[in-house]
Amino acid sequence: MKTNYWMTTDLQVVADYLGDAVIIAFDFETAPMAGWREDRQAALDPHRGEIVGVSLAVAAGTGVYLPLNHRGFDNAEAAAVFDFLRRRVFENSGVIKIAHNLAFEAKFLLARGIALVAPVYDTMAGAQLIYKEDGHFRRLADVGLKTLAWDWLALALPRFVAVVGLGSFADLDPRDQQTIDYACSDADLARRLYFLENDWFQANIPAHEDLIKAIESPVALFTARMEYRGFRIDAADIAAAAVVCQDQLGIYRNDLERGGSRPVRVGKNAATNDLKAYLFDDLGLPVQKRTDSGKAALDEDAIQQLSAYCRAQGLSAIGYLEAISAYRGLAKLYQTYVLGLGEQINPVTGAIHTRLFPLGTATGRFSSAEPNCQNLPAGPAYGIPVRDFFMARPGTTLVAVDYSQIELRIGAWFTGDANLLAVYREGGDIHAVTTAAVYGITLAEAGDKGHPEYKARRTVAKNINFGIFYGLYPRGLQDILRVKTGQQLSLEACQAMIFNLRLAYPGLTPWQEATRQAAHYHETVDTALGRRRALPGINAPEPGLQSHFERAALNHPIQGTAADILKLAMVRLEVGLGERPFIWPLLTVHDEIVFEVETPRLAEAIAWITTVMTAPPFPGFDVPLAVEVTVGDRYGSLVGWQSGE
Repeated sequence: MKTNYWMTTDLQVVADYLGDAVIIAFDFETAPMAGWREDRQAALDPHRGEIVGVSLAVAAGTGVYLPLNHRGFDNAEAAAVFDFLRRRVFENSGVIKIAHNLAFEAKFLLARGIALVAPVYDTMAGAQLIYKEDGHFRRLADVGLKTLAWDWLALALPRFVAVVGLGSFADLDPRDQQTIDYACSDADLARRLYFLENDWFQANIPAHEDLIKAIESPVALFTARMEYRGFRIDAADIAAAAVVCQDQLGIYRNDLERGGSRPVRVGKNAATNDLKAYLFDDLGLPVQKRTDSGKAALDEDAIQQLSAYCRAQGLSAIGYLEAISAYRGLAKLYQTYVLGLGEQINPVTGAIHTRLFPLGTATGRFSSAEPNCQNLPAGPAYGIPVRDFFMARPGTTLVAVDYSQIELRIGAWFTGDANLLAVYREGGDIHAVTTAAVYGITLAEAGDKGHPEYKARRTVAKNINFGIFYGLYPRGLQDILRVKTGQQLSLEACQAMIFNLRLAYPGLTPWQEATRQAAHYHETVDTALGRRRALPGINAPEPGLQSHFERAALNHPIQGTAADILKLAMVRLEVGLGERPFIWPLLTVHDEIVFEVETPRLAEAIAWITTVMTAPPFPGFDVPLAVEVTVGDRYGSLVGWQSGE
């Protein structure tokens, strides 16, 4: 395709090109700021990088490039450019703003005090939703613009290194046609992908067009706010924790190497052949698990199986096995959450700016990396309170708002079970209702906190509720209760619990069966809003593979709808954050959003956030939503918020 790309420093030329266009694609070229030029990754960080130029496209095969910070060359005046683009494009609600990896551009605009407003469209997210069927395009790099240009349009575009070499984009001559072509092609292609993706959605999965426009694209703006703000970290606490970990690891290792009947070479990961020889030859423990090559396995699952064997046999080796687990657990925590977090602290902000991926999981839930904040230990692990490394900035308070029992509420809505729905519509206690059902006792007894079996029964009920919609079987329930609660129940007892549960919630089994049948027929399953997941192995001849996809068929509608509800809340929050500069979102973990709020306006902020998050998420969903709010200075030490505070 013949292209017409050019460069200008004249805003009138840009205004004439844009004309009255209402669909405008844009792209930024970035480079490290002065002081960070030796670190090429700084170009990706809005706190250490700057926008070198802006490209815009309003018609296929065309584009205009405005150089802003090319070193040694004439540039457009950046302040004037952004003032014009703020009014004409970025904060213009009458323009559809298209970008590939929208959160990236949005972060660099936030650094200039500009907040993109909807309507927006993220072509990278659109590509992820299209390729989600194949399961191959998980990473952002796999849906990069250059890759898609070749896959979809057979266009071989030059890579960044081929154009820039070992320098940065700021070193290039903005008058050079190669520079102009590279910059403008990104905006032009993003605009072309906008139409291509929407045509694909309309022909294949129309609901995904609504998802990308109404949820995923505006969520990118909220994601940009979280990534840009970052979570302040206590570097001194991390350094102190590193010393504690090193000392304790030395003690653990010494105990393992010298605490047995002979010296043992443990190694860094406690998986040496010498350690295996000690366990299986010297101590005579049976091999519980083998690797694919037939050798004795000694991963954590194998250690747990050995521990269960020793516990059942009353063998003293249980203590040695527990020491192995402790050594490994502390070593992992040290590498991941002490050294790892310390390495991720931004030198400019003193915060961790985790990368958040709104489409990082099959259900549509967020994942994160650099670091992974989805699995931070909830309490002190091996004496190290990891979440307390994350703290509020001076003058602010952390606010965590977590959807309460969101999956159970969604499950009640899907099944239409009158008893489940009544619990939530009447403000009942679902765990007490389930306790009464599975144990065959009265609701009064189930809710009696003074009863000697209250805590044990309620713990069982909670764990049953967590898996209630996903196809509980006696053996699976037995394993869950053994691992999660430490209770050793017979298969007969577990079978009776499941039988009683189905009697108490008669709408549960029919929904499960109907969902399984539909999944087998279509080999796909949808959330309430049409977020589709492919189930390619649900009709496989292998029972294990078929069971895996059957569980996914039951899981996806509920967890995926929970993801949709959280993201819809983010979209509504994003609309109001512009006029509430005293609230900053920092992080999302599962069904929770963590904010940082100016302390004097804490009550006002919490009232607004909870109102937005508990509003009916979409037409037809009539189960009341509830949130739990905790506040504090450290993420690991938050306490419940009382509305009268």
